[in-house]
Amino acid sequence: MTDRGPFESKAVIEVRAAVDALAAEDGKDPTALRDVLEAVLLVGQGLELDAALQRIVEVAAAVLDAQYCALGVRGPELSLQAFVYTGIASDKRAEMGPLPVGRGVLGELLHHPEVLRIPRLSDHPSSVGFPPNHPPMDTFLGAPIIVRGELFGSIYLTEKQDAAEFTELDETIVGVLAVAAGIAVDNARSYEGAQTRMRWMKLLADRGSEPLRGVSVDETLDGMCSDVAALTDAVDVYIVTGTRLDAHTGDDVDITDLATVVETAGGVVSVRSFDHERSWLRGGARWATVQPVQSEPEEFRALVLTHPERRFWTAEERAGMAGVARVASLSIAYSEQQELAGELALLEERHRIARDLHDLVIQRLFAIGMSMQAMRSGGGDVDLDARMEQVVTDLDATIAQIRTSIFDLQSLHGGKDMRTLRRRALDIVSEIAAYTAITPGVTFVGPVDTMVPDTLWPHIEAVLREGLSNALRHSGADRISVRIVAAEEVTVEVIDNGVGVPAEVTRSGLLNLTRRADDCGGAFVVSSGGGRGGGGGVGGAGGGGTRISWTAPLR
Repeated sequence: MTDRGPFESKAVIEVRAAVDALAAEDGKDPTALRDVLEAVLLVGQGLELDAALQRIVEVAAAVLDAQYCALGVRGPELSLQAFVYTGIASDKRAEMGPLPVGRGVLGELLHHPEVLRIPRLSDHPSSVGFPPNHPPMDTFLGAPIIVRGELFGSIYLTEKQDAAEFTELDETIVGVLAVAAGIAVDNARSYEGAQTRMRWMKLLADRGSEPLRGVSVDETLDGMCSDVAALTDAVDVYIVTGTRLDAHTGDDVDITDLATVVETAGGVVSVRSFDHERSWLRGGARWATVQPVQSEPEEFRALVLTHPERRFWTAEERAGMAGVARVASLSIAYSEQQELAGELALLEERHRIARDLHDLVIQRLFAIGMSMQAMRSGGGDVDLDARMEQVVTDLDATIAQIRTSIFDLQSLHGGKDMRTLRRRALDIVSEIAAYTAITPGVTFVGPVDTMVPDTLWPHIEAVLREGLSNALRHSGADRISVRIVAAEEVTVEVIDNGVGVPAEVTRSGLLNLTRRADDCGGAFVVSSGGGRGGGGGVGGAGGGGTRISWTAPLR
């Protein structure tokens, strides 16, 4: 017998005294019983629940002289989810049917948790048939195992070896053994719960700090899904926002149906089964657990786990999943805030550049232009005056282009669909002229971005593409300009100093622009003027440049 010393609890001392008294009444050796009880109490020091349960049934069978002993762990809906036994050889067990699930006499203890002693099993009204090849059992003794006021399971003994049936003393002893088993189970479950909490806390600490360390939100969320799958043995883990798949394990899947499942969950944790094939249910999974993730109003976001069988999550697991959901939500929010901060910083830098262009560059160019005008000869040198006038004109065009760049810099571009009309027009000009020797000048007049409705943008883009393509391919011009004006109506002009529109050019494109103008209640005009050479109308081989003008009302 192990000497426990002065730190022995009062409860253990009292239990020992009770066993000594019981042993004296029944004529048993108290030392043997106390040693057995000591062994059972020492089981409580074990931290592996499966090993503790196996030790309990072995000790119980030895102290009560039972050939067979088993311990059933209660599952949901008063069934048995685990069954530990001793006394049946492995080869004999291989010949038997499935393990009990909690019906018959075994279920009696689950429904009525109190010590049950039966002299002859076959005479009990709850007795049902044994599975095939089960060894014969007659005498029976069972007791419930209560842990913190909750029915954990039951311990069962059969086939008393040294007597015809189990005695009242055996009833008392099995009750004591059940209490000892409860202590062992409570210790093991507490330890396992602590270990589970520690694993979830490590996941939250590691993944929660990643955004602060510069890890991308996509990498963080994918890592969360992999970690949760490893902790819960889930087949797949998804983080879903509406119809968007934010993160997942495995390959990409169609989540249209999964998005509906998340939405119908209504913001609460749910466990659902699916009896037909779904693209996101893989690897034999037929169950899904939906853990809501905090998101914007009217937006459904959730952590979804798939598993082959129904899962009854422990309190630690539920708390862990809720923590992961919160960290995922914070990671997404942090990423959005960082993206917004980056856009604001970019906008601030653009405003600074625009301010410098306006306050410094434009003013200097304007002063140069004024000086050039003052330097003109006043009629003494016609060629010099013409050159000076051309320089002043070029300076004005440069100032207009810089002003266009200033407007563009002051617009925050949030992607292709968020581009302004100025940006779209400049992109089209750059795209079409990318592989030519001419860079068309672009001028904007008036509040183009604020006054022109986006319904006209596709028409304006079509005018630019058609007009620039014709000018670059057919006019032979060395100067092309684009002018977009927003006043009472929007006007788009493409002007070149080339030879005009050749007669052989297909006019279908120009006819399309005419139809677009008619559809918008506007007008489309092609005229000659301002080019090299003179005479000749549009379409003539020797025309003096071409101007196309497309207008539409601002409505």
